Amino acid sequence: MKFDVSPLREQLLGDLTKKAALAKERGIGYKLLILRVGDKKADISYENSIKKSAEKVGIDVEVTAFADTVGESEILSEVKRGNRDEGIGGILIFHPLPKHLDAETIDSAIQPEKDIDCLSPLNQWKIFTGQGKIMPATAKSALMIAEAMGELEGKRVLIINRSMVIGKPLAMMLLDKNATVTVGHSRTKDIPCLAREYDVVVYGTGQSRWVTADFVGEDQCIIDCGIAFDESGKLTGDVDFDAVVDKAHLVTSVPGGVGSLTNLLLLDNMFLD
Repeated sequence: MKFDVSPLREQLLGDLTKKAALAKERGIGYKLLILRVGDKKADISYENSIKKSAEKVGIDVEVTAFADTVGESEILSEVKRGNRDEGIGGILIFHPLPKHLDAETIDSAIQPEKDIDCLSPLNQWKIFTGQGKIMPATAKSALMIAEAMGELEGKRVLIINRSMVIGKPLAMMLLDKNATVTVGHSRTKDIPCLAREYDVVVYGTGQSRWVTADFVGEDQCIIDCGIAFDESGKLTGDVDFDAVVDKAHLVTSVPGGVGSLTNLLLLDNMFLD
């Protein structure tokens, strides 16, 4: 059965609109600063997507665009300006950065409370010590959906992704919910057989429609974090949705699933106490 994320999205939109309005009244933390290096089509598309989401909830957006030959000191200067500006509640830097720039130095320069993409080593460390408030948006979206699908305590969850964007932080977040978590990856053997044994499976490999009905166990919930394109250029996820939807207890779609919440959850990281 398809899992409908629209109630979660509507709830997020309403909550964010209230938070943004309150921030504007106070004059603190109501703006997002985007730092973009170069003019890659993917970055510009992502920028426009975030601006559209921000506009819906009343968040102001500033964009500082640099040439791809920019020096590190110039970016750090803009980061420091964003750190000092009380009106700016979040700083977002598009990655990957050009090779001549030290991404870790730049990410670490962002104040932790304004690091809404959770890229700084400090915020990542906090996730693994159970102190994290700011979470990577895709992992946060997967967790929100998993909780909406059913009680997580005691459930067996398999994550096929070991990145710092999804797999590793999500594993820590699920452990905090008392789930029993296994993390798989590209070297994991016989994933279809393994996957059938779990209550919840999260996929995030970027392989178009590679998850078929053979992967699906009884009463299983499936969360598809994959982003891929098929041979005709159509956006798909890891899961062959049409082949799986009637067998899985619940399964998210791509588009319209995890990704429909990520921009809103990224913006929500601006308003964490």
